[in-house]
Formats: sequence, C-alpha cells, structure tokens
Amino acid sequence: MGRWTPEEIERIADDVAGIPAIQQRCLANSSKNMKVADRVAHQYQIAGGKVSLRICPELPENLDGVGLFKSGLEYAGIGRISTGLGCPHAETAPDFLGLRLAFLTPDGARVDFVAINDPAAPTDTPGEFMKLLAGTADAAGSAIVASEATLSLSLVRSLGLTRGAQIIGHVTKQTLRTALSSTAYQSYWTGIVETGGVLGKCLFVSMRDENQFRSLAAGPQHLTEEWRERQGKGAVEFDLYWLPFIDEQATPLLELTRAWQEHRCLVGRATFPRCDLQSEEAVLWAALAAEMGANPGNWVRDRTNSIAEPQTEFGLARKIAYRKSQEGRSVLPESDYADVFSSGVISDTLAAELRRRRDAKRSTGHIDAAI
Repeated sequence: MGRWTPEEIERIADDVAGIPAIQQRCLANSSKNMKVADRVAHQYQIAGGKVSLRICPELPENLDGVGLFKSGLEYAGIGRISTGLGCPHAETAPDFLGLRLAFLTPDGARVDFVAINDPAAPTDTPGEFMKLLAGTADAAGSAIVASEATLSLSLVRSLGLTRGAQIIGHVTKQTLRTALSSTAYQSYWTGIVETGGVLGKCLFVSMRDENQFRSLAAGPQHLTEEWRERQGKGAVEFDLYWLPFIDEQATPLLELTRAWQEHRCLVGRATFPRCDLQSEEAVLWAALAAEMGANPGNWVRDRTNSIAEPQTEFGLARKIAYRKSQEGRSVLPESDYADVFSSGVISDTLAAELRRRRDAKRSTGHIDAAI
C-alpha cells in the first residue's frame, strides 16, 4: 500500500500548481536583470562546484546501510551555495542562504541535501509557503524598503492580518542573519527527511565559526567574493550531523516554523576542495551547479530504496514544487551529467552545452553570478 492515495497527491499538487505563474511573475517584475525564467527560489548563485562527502565509520542504526550512509565511504558530488529569493539582488539584502549537495549512491540513486541557514521553515504549511513565494515574486525588482513593504502587503492580503503578520515577523528574524553576515560559511539545516524508519533532519555545521558581522562597506557581491577568497586559500569543510525526531513538542512535524531541539550525531563531513574559482575548469563546474536540477525528494528512505514518496505533506509538496520549477526553466537533463558523479570529469560534450547555456544567458543580460 502506498502512503499517499492518488487523490491526496492530486490535492497536494494543486497546492503548488502556481509555481509556473510565480516564475513568470518574478521574471516580469525583475525584467531589468532577469531575461529568462529561472528558479522560484535560490536563483542567485554565490558559489558552485565539486564537493565530496565522507561518511563516518560508526552510524546510528537507522542510518547504517541506507542510501549514502555506508560506513567509511566517500562520494564525489556537486555543491551549490545560493541566496534564497527567486530573483537576483544585492547580497547585503535580508534573505536566506541555501546549500545544496548532490550525490549518487553506490546503487546509482540520486540523493540531494537541500538546506537553508536557519533551523526552522519559513511557514508551517505548503499553502502558506506558496503565498510567501507569490509575495516575493510581487516584490521582485524593487528596492529593499519597497520590496519588504510589497511582500508584507501581499501576505496580509492573502493570509489575513494576524497570520500574515506572524509570518512576516518570523521571516524577518530568519533573514536578518544573512543581512548581517560576513560569509556564507555558516550552518545549514535540511527539511524533515526519513531514513531507516526514523524521521529527522540533517545539519551541516561549518568547521570554524567565522561568521562575523559584515562590514558597513560590504559590496553587493561580498558573500561571493569572500567565498571565492576562502576556497582559494583552502578546503571549505562542514561536519554533517543527524538530528532524530524525538516527539512533537521537542521536534515538531506540524509547527515547522519552530526550531527542533537538537540531539546531534556526527555522521559525515562534506568538503569543497581548495580551488581557484576563476579558473576555466571551476567556471564549468559552477555552470553545472547552476544549470542542473535538484529536489529534496531525491532521497533514499530505506535500505532497499522501496519508498518513493516523503512521509510528510510538506515534504511531498516540496518534491512536486521543485519538479514544476525545473520544468519551467529548461533544467539540464540529468542524463547529460550523470557520469560526472563517478568520473569527476566534465566531458567535452557537456562542457560545450554548459558554455552554450552560459553564453545564451549573457547575451540576453540575464544575471548569473556564478558564471
């Protein structure tokens, strides 16, 4: 028996059916620096390229042997750091930061860690999150003050004064972290995932706490520039922790805007290797990170990979929404780059396609910070 009936899946799909329209609205409102439909969220890329993941020798019982979680193994993948909004903007503006790491399991299953730099979700339900995305699209292309006012008005109109104000306050607190940050080298939390019969979250923690208050003179690409300098000097490493579900009070599954109590278990380490991000090879890897798709639904939930859908409604809604977003921006087909995970090499054919896509965006004036 499936965990979702066809009727339930259809209802959840209807909740996120507005993704294509939001893409087009964001494009229209950001026409000065967006020329093609792009991601609904996390469009602006700070850094992207090769990444590795080494799994710890000892693992919690529910993780051991599931998906990537094979004791002592190391994987090559593709990583990406981004801002959160679905339109380009100065990196000094309030926003989320995003982390995405993509790998293939030994059995060839795709696994994507999709995380933000805050322990809680922006909203509690898929419907509320869609209204938040619609509000950000309405505000796209505006100056910071005007953008915040437009977003606030949109949420109040769609959710009512009380709930709209609650979400505005919550998101403002979340995004203030990035507005004051000196670096994108921070901690990142995934949404709720299921591994070996246990719900939990994954947490990536920077090896050193170096996120000071940003300078008053910070420029519009200060996070990109700082990351480029950081990775040029050495490897950028994150410890990976598993945070298990405890109970609804300590680790809420419904009140997603509330952070979990964290009982951390170290399970791996992710590494962006030392690299000159302005080299030709690095530029190609950054282009791949920008053009490929990702989906939090790309996850192995049990040892036989027999569970197709996420257990939570929000998780299933995200899976469907990410798919719709990728359809709307002509994402690079996974078959074009699947061998990169095992070879660690971008073929001449793939390189030519990445250059074609990059040149097409540049020719139209579409902003793509990474390439």
